[in-house]
Amino acid sequence: MSNRGFTLLEALVVLAMLAVLLSLAAPGLQGLRQKHQMQSQAEQLQASLLLARSEALRRQQRVTLCVRATAVDAGEDCALAGSWSQGWVVFVDGNDSGRREAVETVLQVQKALPDFLTLQGNAMVDRYISYGPQGRSQSTSGAFQAGTLTLCGAGQSHVWRVVINAVGKPRLEKAQRLNSGPC
Repeated sequence: MSNRGFTLLEALVVLAMLAVLLSLAAPGLQGLRQKHQMQSQAEQLQASLLLARSEALRRQQRVTLCVRATAVDAGEDCALAGSWSQGWVVFVDGNDSGRREAVETVLQVQKALPDFLTLQGNAMVDRYISYGPQGRSQSTSGAFQAGTLTLCGAGQSHVWRVVINAVGKPRLEKAQRLNSGPC
């Protein structure tokens, strides 16, 4: 009579070997996970910009994204200092100020990015991005607002850029990280 199956000792040896192999693969998977998280955050920013643009067209009034305040009690306020890594708020900017007032409708709130990510805007888009009733990006003074937001990850060889053209259309691009560039 032959036995079919494994002894307890054999099963434990196989599980121990599997645990060793998984522990060797885990660091590589962490980098892959961060890479996908970074791309997801870039896509989320682009989606928020497209939401703001479409809502400005639909409502026929200014809709703005601003850097989210980090204070615990700040709620959905715009930050006076900091970077886009703190998250952002999309709101109907009824008074065209580029800063959210308590009576203005919030459309979306994005929480802070994971610690390994950094999101920075160039001078034209470092605090806010605003869309007018025609769906064009424009500063609070009425001038067109074009710029680039760059998303970097610690240990990542690429960056993601969200580029906003002169009419306000955002596009996403992946680029090689340069030592002299942002982040």
